[in-house]
Amino acid sequence: MTKKPIIIGFQEEWKKFLHHHPLWPEKYKLLTSTLTKIFIREVATNCPADRVVFYLGRLCVEDLNEIFILCGNGYGIGGLKILRGLYERVVTLGYIADNPDQAEPFLEYHHIHKGKMINHAGRIFNLEKDIDAEELATAKENYKKFKDKFQIDDCKKCGTKKMMFTWSKLDTASMAKKIGLEGLYFPGFFYPTLQTHATPTSLMARMRVRENGNVTFNEGAQHEWASKSLITAHNLMIYVLMIQNTYFKLNIESEIEERKNDFQEMWSDIEQG
Repeated sequence: MTKKPIIIGFQEEWKKFLHHHPLWPEKYKLLTSTLTKIFIREVATNCPADRVVFYLGRLCVEDLNEIFILCGNGYGIGGLKILRGLYERVVTLGYIADNPDQAEPFLEYHHIHKGKMINHAGRIFNLEKDIDAEELATAKENYKKFKDKFQIDDCKKCGTKKMMFTWSKLDTASMAKKIGLEGLYFPGFFYPTLQTHATPTSLMARMRVRENGNVTFNEGAQHEWASKSLITAHNLMIYVLMIQNTYFKLNIESEIEERKNDFQEMWSDIEQG
């Protein structure tokens, strides 16, 4: 007896997605072709900024694909959760493309993250038992080495300092404004952040009131959020194309214009609606 293959996903949702977005397969294929031209190639990275701009951009491609998979299966809010990281990556790579000297602090903050991780984990686990002693010592040494670089004033009156929350003194909104991406801050970052964390907003988005007044969990697909997630992700990827083209001098302006036109054709009805 031949067993039926296991299908990962929801075929009925695929049909609904393609019905609502009949142009997506064509436009996605064209976008993927341009992204392949940019990222599937040998790249000579001559400085930290080159590596950050290129490889963060490559991560953005994976974010787009993950959002597509979720939205294509009706998980619009799931798409929002990935979208939040995509927006932050695009803002970061765009800011570093304009300010190459900021690549080093971005990379050096890795040692702060690792040190924080060890400090937190050490309160719960016996790290000496699970982590190589040399690796643990190196991580602690690097944390001490770089921590002073990421200090800001905690109290100007008493002169105390505290660790910066992230690698830059600019928050995401301020950094986005520097590179002209503030217009996508709310749909691409602020609201998705509320869905990513344990917030009342994330709870209320999934509740519905029945006719009898009882409150229940809405387990249905989130088609509207799927469209909103994907349109913002698609828009962000146009910025990724432009940043990569300008930074690496790829000279594919005409092709990027075609991808912009694809975006407008794909989403014009939804944007106006």
